[in-house]
Amino acid sequence: MNAAQWSDLPLVLTSEQAAGVLQIDRRTLTNMLNHGALRGVKIGKKWRVSRTEMMRFVEGNGAKITPLAASLGPEAVATLVSKDGLLVVRAELLSDLAEVVKQEREQRITELMQQVGL
Repeated sequence: MNAAQWSDLPLVLTSEQAAGVLQIDRRTLTNMLNHGALRGVKIGKKWRVSRTEMMRFVEGNGAKITPLAASLGPEAVATLVSKDGLLVVRAELLSDLAEVVKQEREQRITELMQQVGL
């Protein structure tokens, strides 16, 4: 989104509006809010997200590329990003996604085994 599009958004978005901006289901947005991947304020039973928080999240403030994503290279079909503890995988095909998840799982198991000295 460009600056003009961001300024067209209200200062505070409902969960439905925020989900629309991110092009995700409202339940997915609620899970992200509950787990801290996205910051918001709960008013009664409903979530509100500031325009500033949406900009921070979308623009990837604090996102980092994992070693697996770096090893895939820029020409890879799948992209793996760790964003505030949330693992985000973008893949074109389901088989690509399965392979990326398998590789990431194996890497994390190896790292854990090294940490405990196995």
